Amino acid sequence: MAKNDFIAFSPPLNGGNVVTKLFLVAPGTTSSINAGEFVVKTPGTGSGKYAAAFTASSATQPQVGTDYLAGFALSTSTETTTASGFVEVAAIVPGQVFLGAPKTAANFGLTAGSLSQGTYNAQVGKRVLIDVTGGVMTVLSTDSWTVAAGKNGLIVEYIDVTTSNGKVAFSLNTNLLYQSQLLASSSAV
Repeated sequence: MAKNDFIAFSPPLNGGNVVTKLFLVAPGTTSSINAGEFVVKTPGTGSGKYAAAFTASSATQPQVGTDYLAGFALSTSTETTTASGFVEVAAIVPGQVFLGAPKTAANFGLTAGSLSQGTYNAQVGKRVLIDVTGGVMTVLSTDSWTVAAGKNGLIVEYIDVTTSNGKVAFSLNTNLLYQSQLLASSSAV
């Protein structure tokens, strides 16, 4: 994937007490997670002990109840094709806002030379997914949240389009957070 596809916007990662942690990354690829990407982590042991990058398929992640995020990568992972590695991850604060490029700028009113706050505002509150195409992660605009069909994990947040540099502001559904799943599992025992 591309380095720094996303950036922390509010609160900024360097603006406070950032909790970081190293996560183990399985061998088999080389540097699969880049700084500026979300890190997927399934609770549990076995293959669940490894952190991973988003899949290379488009429009499938993050899904509430399926994907769990360990946090936001601050480093590039160090695994190789034959040896495990690590990635440094910043914990995600509930309500934290990130910025990412839109898959289709016009859907968010972010077309260069033709910014539309009204078009962007119509997207605010939508629950959307990340698209991965050609190794670049972007934010989709389709809200397909239904109880039966899907639980998109990103929530589009308000931003002034004149200061957004063509980026979409979004937060994460708190049910995506890996730490929340660990707490829920331990309190159910």
